[in-house]
Amino acid sequence: MVNTSVMRPSGRTYALSLTTSASTALLIEATTNDQTNYVSLLNTGSGVAGVELSNSSTVTTPTVASTGNSGSFILPAGMTFPLLIAAPKAPFYIKAISSSTNVLYITACQAD
Repeated sequence: MVNTSVMRPSGRTYALSLTTSASTALLIEATTNDQTNYVSLLNTGSGVAGVELSNSSTVTTPTVASTGNSGSFILPAGMTFPLLIAAPKAPFYIKAISSSTNVLYITACQAD
């Protein structure tokens, strides 16, 4: 038998306008009583986005990796569907930066 997990939204969708300067920390909250420990991310626009997540408002400043240097979790430009990644248990904070002007859509999610 195959073990299948269903992912479903457990919070509102937030929009974060991105530029080449890091955003301020944005609080992401769940609107259900279920354990929320995933996040759906959709990066629109022409630039890649670096994303950092944290349990506290003092989130590490995100960076876009360059040759030979590490960076934050990277989302490609012009995404046509969201990417689901593990996140701290909600509520959590997110900070992002982009190589261009983009909008990042963020939704707290949970696995059933």
